[in-house]
Amino acid sequence: MNAPLLRPGLIRPGAGSGSSVSRRSLIKYYGAGAAALGATPLLAGCGGDAEASASGDFGVAAFPGDAYFLDTVNLAEKQYAKHGLNVPEHLTPQSGVQGLQLLVAGAIDGFAVDTLLLLASHGNAAKGKRPMLVGVRDMETTYAIVGNKNVKWPDKNASFEEKMHALKGKKVGVTAIGAGSDLQLKLALETAGMVYDDITPLAVGSTTQMIPNMRNERVDAVVTVQWTSTRLLAQATGGSVLLDFAEESAPDIMRNQAVVCASVREDMLEKDPESVKAWLATQNDARKWMLENPKDAAALLNKTGLAGKGLPIAEEYMKHYANVVDPALEPMFKAPKDIVERMIGLAERFGNIEKGKVTYETLVPDFARA
Repeated sequence: MNAPLLRPGLIRPGAGSGSSVSRRSLIKYYGAGAAALGATPLLAGCGGDAEASASGDFGVAAFPGDAYFLDTVNLAEKQYAKHGLNVPEHLTPQSGVQGLQLLVAGAIDGFAVDTLLLLASHGNAAKGKRPMLVGVRDMETTYAIVGNKNVKWPDKNASFEEKMHALKGKKVGVTAIGAGSDLQLKLALETAGMVYDDITPLAVGSTTQMIPNMRNERVDAVVTVQWTSTRLLAQATGGSVLLDFAEESAPDIMRNQAVVCASVREDMLEKDPESVKAWLATQNDARKWMLENPKDAAALLNKTGLAGKGLPIAEEYMKHYANVVDPALEPMFKAPKDIVERMIGLAERFGNIEKGKVTYETLVPDFARA
């Protein structure tokens, strides 16, 4: 999930990171092209008490949009301070891959990220630096495929396989090669009896970059990563939602995925567990605020995640969150064992981690287990 890199120098080193390397120098070191190199090699290099509180700086990375809207609410509503966390700004990495690099390096303290990328990083990072899964923020997939308006696509009632086979020979955009959208594309192709070489994958960046690429016909379709970005891209380009992996008609392996998890570095969790619990409690405050203030929440999401051009979409998302997303979540975002093990199985299937190297017990601390 890509986005421009925003003012990393404003975020102070977190209390638990123990890193003396500045965030600005780390961004300079990793560079703008880091995310396009593929997830696994890069990553190899590299809830609790609701009243929990901490004291000190806590670096949070986040992106615009609905999958990260809890973070947006935390900042806009000044909720961090209530739990003793000093978060003056969010850092916005170029991609989930780069965000995990920064987490492993100790340059940020908390990051909600694509679960498959988190598992790849945990399985390949050194002990102590491994990202730990401390909360599940979305129990349903958020991925979809939007088709270019100038391509004739199968009818909306066509089967998953028929729609996927319509992509054969087409140029398909993903946020970055090796990113979560790319992994989901590979899984969808495999599920439909196809191979990656049946399409031409192209890295097209964030939603704002996807729109001109679609309009100028540089891509025939795009794998979108968030509920609202799928609908905004279709609206802005005149395209159509070819596949929504969360729909009931989608294969179970595509639909039943917990794709967004909260993560912190292992040694930070060991040294300062109260700050981690305070971060989760802050996210829970945002969850409650969204449910209690859907109109204000929609306005904030439209402003921060949809460039002020998608208020009806934001309003529909608030209904979707209240009726579908939130009821599926555990208290304080606790992680169910069956869901986590399902995602571990997918990561093993992709070859991102060795079979048996990552387990629920090594990945999820006791307080975060459902």
